[in-house]
Amino acid sequence: MNEVNLYPESVSSLWIQNLVNGLSGLIIKVKQALYCGSSPFQKVEVFETYSYGNVLCLGGNVVMTENEDAYHEMMVHPALLMHKNPRTVCCIGGGDGGCLKELLKHPSIEKIVVIEIDQLVPETIKNYFPSFAEGFDDPRTEMVIDDGYNFLNSNEQIFDVILVDSFDPGGPVQSLETTDFHQIVSQRLSQDGIAVFQTDSPTIRSNYLRTTIQSISPFFSGYNPYICHIRSFPDGICSFLACAHKKETLDQFDGERYNTIMSQCNYYNDAIHRGAFMLPQYLNRIVYS
Repeated sequence: MNEVNLYPESVSSLWIQNLVNGLSGLIIKVKQALYCGSSPFQKVEVFETYSYGNVLCLGGNVVMTENEDAYHEMMVHPALLMHKNPRTVCCIGGGDGGCLKELLKHPSIEKIVVIEIDQLVPETIKNYFPSFAEGFDDPRTEMVIDDGYNFLNSNEQIFDVILVDSFDPGGPVQSLETTDFHQIVSQRLSQDGIAVFQTDSPTIRSNYLRTTIQSISPFFSGYNPYICHIRSFPDGICSFLACAHKKETLDQFDGERYNTIMSQCNYYNDAIHRGAFMLPQYLNRIVYS
């Protein structure tokens, strides 16, 4: 039987392979390559695709897609709605503008410091992802080009929420994976504050979640891992770790503030919030054994 091409316009021979250890992952058909550049830290590429819109690749890895909101919504909204009154936020590795876009949906936010080590990333976002770049011009936003560890270590600013949006364990900013960094995050967090660490795929890199918990546990009284479905991630799942100085902070949820943002979300809602912290048994073994 001859195969029927349901998309006759998709004649490109370009494909993005987003694989882990070269063994399994995701392939995405590319309509055209839009940009290829390099910085002192990594190769930066943008592709227009049929299924995901424009796709940003850093160091050969897919880190952001134009048509997918789950990652940034889940990085931001659980912490913002568990905190009783978030006003100041530090977003480390936020040069793609995705977390910034979600943070600015919260009227209580007065200041957001975005730390990005690679100047080429926000420049590329401005050119190829204009909807993600809008937040760069918001008066509440301060963009700092620096290593996240250096920034927190060199000043004494205190934040209500700190988001560590590190896209690739073992990537160009390995200082964000150290115990020293986790300690500094705890020191720069207010007493009622919440920190969120992206801990990668819990199926492919389960040990990364476990070692992060071991590293942060001396500095935070409470921590809760949670997960979400991200179709552009290898194996389709990503994990996060929410941490707080007070255990009870992570049990809160501000329903009134949720009502102000729910119509602006495409993935996150109150049921997703509750369900994200309900781990399947294999993850319970990773986290608690």
